[in-house]
Amino acid sequence: QKLPLYGVEDELEGRLFKEIFSTQLVIDEIKATADDYCVDISDYEDYKLPQLLDRALVSSDIKYSQMAQKIANKFGDRLGLILLALRLGEEENRKARPEWSDEHWTYWANLDRVIFVGGLASSMLGRKFKERIQGIFDMAGVKPYNIMLFDNGTYVGVMGCALRLVKDNTTALVFDFGHTNLKRSVVTKGVSEIKEFTPLDSVKSKYVNRVGENEDAWSEALKLHKYLVKTIVDTYKSSVNRALLSDEIIISIANYNAGGALNPDHGGYAKLTELSNDYAKLLTEDLSGMLKRRVSVRLVHDGT
Repeated sequence: QKLPLYGVEDELEGRLFKEIFSTQLVIDEIKATADDYCVDISDYEDYKLPQLLDRALVSSDIKYSQMAQKIANKFGDRLGLILLALRLGEEENRKARPEWSDEHWTYWANLDRVIFVGGLASSMLGRKFKERIQGIFDMAGVKPYNIMLFDNGTYVGVMGCALRLVKDNTTALVFDFGHTNLKRSVVTKGVSEIKEFTPLDSVKSKYVNRVGENEDAWSEALKLHKYLVKTIVDTYKSSVNRALLSDEIIISIANYNAGGALNPDHGGYAKLTELSNDYAKLLTEDLSGMLKRRVSVRLVHDGT
C-alpha cells in the first residue's frame, strides 16, 4: 500500500508484490527493451531470456551490457523496496496483509539473513540485485539484511529436496516445478549427503496460468497434469542411469501442500486440486502405469 522510500519508482505505490517483481515481468521487460538497444533476442525462447540477461551483464558488447544494467537495476531496486517494506512494517502495509499477525512483522523486522535462490538470484544477476538492495537500505538509513547468494542458486531447491530421499546409497529423479521452468536432475544420495548431482536441461513450464472466469478449471488442470506426467516420463526414459533409478521421485512444487494435497488457492498449480485431493497419489498411480514399475511421488513446497 505504502512505499517505504520515495524517489526511486514512486508509481509502484499501491501495487502488489506480484505486480512489480517476478520472472515473467523480467522477461516482459527484456522483450520490451531489446529493440531500444538493438539487441537481437529472436533466437531465445521466453523462458531462457533471464539467462541471456545474466550473461549480458558481463558482455563486452556495450549494447547488451547497457540493456542488462538498466533492467537489473530496475528490478534490483524493486526488490530492495519490497524488502525494506518488510523490514519497516509500516501501518499501511500491515493493513494490506490482514492474514498476518504482529508476529509475522516482528519476524521480518528482526531477521538478519535472507537467502536468495532460483534462476534470478544466480551469478551476476543475483550480485547486481544484492548491490541495488544495499543501496535502497542505505538511502533509507535502515540496517540491511545480510543477503546470501549461491552461483548454483537455480538448483538449491532441487538439492534440498534430494536430501529428503528416504533411501541412502540410491539414485533418483528430482524435479523443481516452478512457474517459468521445470528443472530436472538425477541425484545420487550417499549416507545423508549428496554424492552426485547431474542437472538436466530445464523444460519450459506450460499451462500454469490461473484459470480464467470463462475457462473450465478441470480441462485446464488436465492439460497441466498431462504435461507434467510427460515431462517426468520423458526424463525417466532418457536417463542414462535408468536401470539404477530408485522408485522414489521427489518434486519441489510452487504450491503449499500437506502430504500429497495441494492448496487450491495458491498459484498456477492450484487447479490440479480439480483432479484429486491427493495429487501426489494421482501422480504416483499414473506414472507407475506409464513406466510399468511401481514408483512413489513426494511433493515438497518449493520454499521448504
